[in-house]
Amino acid sequence: MSITDFTVQSGVEEAGGKGHNLKRLTSMGFHVPGGIVVGASFYHDNYPAPPAFDLNDESVLEEQCQAMRKRVMSLELPEGVEEKMALMLDSFSASTRFAVRSSSTFEDLSSAAFAGQHDTFLNTSREDVVEAVKKCFASLWSPHAVRYRTHNGFAQEDASMAVVIQEMLSPDSSGVVFSVDPVGGELKHVLIEGNFGVGESVVGGEAVTDSWLVDPAASSIVERRVNTKEHQIVLSDKGVVEQAIPKNLKDAPCLSDEEIQEIAATAKRIEQAYGSPQDIEWALVKGELFILQSRPLTKIPPRYTRDESAERFPEPLTPLTWSYVEEAFNQSLEHSLDLMGISLPTRPWFTRIDSYIYGNQNAVELLALNRPIDMRSFDRLREQVPLLRERFQWVVDLPNDWASDLDTFLMSVGRLGTIDFNSFTSTVQYHEYFQELFNASCEYFKPNIAISMTQSFLVRTLFEYLMLTTGDQLEAQGILKGLIADCGAKTGQVNKGIATLAGIARKEQSLLDLLGKGGETALSEINSHEEFNDRFQRFLSQYGHRETTFDYHVPTWGEAPHVVLDLVNVVATSGQEASDTREGELVERRVACIMQVMERTPEDLRPFADELIRLARQFSWLDDMEHFQTTRINPLVRKVIGAFGLHLGLENPYDLFFLSKPEIESIHSESMPEELLATIHERKELHLKAFETEPVWAIGVSDEMEIADEGVFKGVPGSPGTAEGEAYLVHGVEDFPHMPEGAILVAKTTNPSWTPLFYKCSALVTESGGPLSHGAVTARELGIPAVMFIRGALKKFRNGEQLRVDGQLGIVQRV
Repeated sequence: MSITDFTVQSGVEEAGGKGHNLKRLTSMGFHVPGGIVVGASFYHDNYPAPPAFDLNDESVLEEQCQAMRKRVMSLELPEGVEEKMALMLDSFSASTRFAVRSSSTFEDLSSAAFAGQHDTFLNTSREDVVEAVKKCFASLWSPHAVRYRTHNGFAQEDASMAVVIQEMLSPDSSGVVFSVDPVGGELKHVLIEGNFGVGESVVGGEAVTDSWLVDPAASSIVERRVNTKEHQIVLSDKGVVEQAIPKNLKDAPCLSDEEIQEIAATAKRIEQAYGSPQDIEWALVKGELFILQSRPLTKIPPRYTRDESAERFPEPLTPLTWSYVEEAFNQSLEHSLDLMGISLPTRPWFTRIDSYIYGNQNAVELLALNRPIDMRSFDRLREQVPLLRERFQWVVDLPNDWASDLDTFLMSVGRLGTIDFNSFTSTVQYHEYFQELFNASCEYFKPNIAISMTQSFLVRTLFEYLMLTTGDQLEAQGILKGLIADCGAKTGQVNKGIATLAGIARKEQSLLDLLGKGGETALSEINSHEEFNDRFQRFLSQYGHRETTFDYHVPTWGEAPHVVLDLVNVVATSGQEASDTREGELVERRVACIMQVMERTPEDLRPFADELIRLARQFSWLDDMEHFQTTRINPLVRKVIGAFGLHLGLENPYDLFFLSKPEIESIHSESMPEELLATIHERKELHLKAFETEPVWAIGVSDEMEIADEGVFKGVPGSPGTAEGEAYLVHGVEDFPHMPEGAILVAKTTNPSWTPLFYKCSALVTESGGPLSHGAVTARELGIPAVMFIRGALKKFRNGEQLRVDGQLGIVQRV
């Protein structure tokens, strides 16, 4: 038998969704009316299992459910239960009446709300509580509840019921508040709905109500909807009744502006405490705010912007690339969220609009709300440490699981790379190859989103721990950088290889002169420089699968080696010698940072701190490594599309990239269908035009760059320092060879293959990204000022114009 009050914590499996949340709210210090919970174990131990319901016959299902409810109601509560319940209710005054609420173990979850599926009995007298509890148990077996469980994938035999018995309030007004705008999808807004009296008039959805859209951070009411309200629910001797609202109140708001702001601010505090958007019931009694319930919001609309995608997908993507990537990404996202135990109430993560990829900014921000470990104090951390191994064992296991999957993936890629398409005689063979390559890639890629998310969580958690030990944000940032800067990423190895080639070129003036003519020219004569060419060919064999941009349509380094020669030339003529001591300096810095952390860590928490640092470093390395290995499919995609295009008789075989995956799979003939040829022509034209247009930054939002003054542009600080110089606009690899020494590099974004350009520039300005983007991190490492997120920079600035960059303030100014 399990009957506990709200101060005794218990999980959903015992207290049910409502009971668990009321206990959490109470423990977190929110103003919750008191009550008790009859645990689900009581129902499980004392009531019969359900029959095998016939969901195909409505009348049979109704009979089965009715019989099950009768059985539940006919059973008397075991001896002593009513007495214990009465004893616990004696802690309330004799006049107190109660709300008796069903609290199923499946309801109020992040994946399913079960709103209205089970019974609630309001304003119940103490004498009628026991009967109301039994009715709540019986409501587990209403036909609509049975069907709802089946629809959401819950087993009927696993269903159990707790019951909440809570002090009943007589509110002046009450209602619901969503901690985000569930309609417009704006996370910073709070939506409040209310009416006079008890909140059932709002929850039931039948009465006219008032509503407000609030921006708590700005303390502003964005939108008001005060309506003519006819009825309210009030308490009566027989429970609750509907009553007409007095004439003088019908058109009056049920909340004052001060009450609106208090409810909105409280909703945001509850959201922060839960780490996810909440659907909250509230009541006001003589100006005092009570929280009656909180549950996760299960659906939030997407809000598409370029914030998340501009760095990852800076340029327009061809339809074929995106349709394959999107399907693989979505599979990985669902697998990863399930692995990590995260429920994300908004989909999809990305979408393609006018050839550009947009990210669901709501998904990004909601994920950032998730705090895996509470770092508010050492004592709070100590409470969690014993449970961390069990909760996060998957984090420890993930690198080994990924390494095992990598072996299988590399063997598949190796075998598929040896296949000679000249032996193919039919379209069917190409489709089989496509499917095998796609399956191998998807299976390998499944945990990769989890790797990226976990790396972000670990680094953020490590930063929060450093804040706990230092209390200073700048110091914590410096230590964090020192702890993870020498993680031995593949990108560092690639850059070291380019630096080695540049070092060879510097020793031979004729070779340097040849590289200065441009990569395409140099490529035809490079074999006459034996030492350099040998090293160059080895470099291509190791890193030839590296992409210059995300789109499979664009050749990789192996297919366009002149790009590498241009990068080598940039480094060789930059005037910066590679430092042989840098790696040693990074190691020394890491050791010193670890000592700093351990000196400030209580002795009993040092094993935790050591493991957190180890995992943050491991996943920082792993995040870069998984991307390096994933791109091994890029040359294979280009290769098979080119071969298939030739097989179908296309003049440019790579025009197949302008079809989608389903359209490619629909081709069963040995020549290209006419209707698809027309589709290719239309989409190719639109794709090329997309390169000439600047995508809007946020769908449905005015896209205006923030300008502090004429000729002064405000962005996001990326790397401190100031610099003046001539702007040099880099749209792609074709602009690499001509970059002047000391120029200010202006680009949509940068990626690891662009790193050599940093050796020549005096500052960086990008249209996207933030302090953690590739460009910002690299700029900080090299001591170059950087300003990110200057929208439309490639349109606003011109080659050769003089700019001043202040990376500390995030300002770019025409001089």
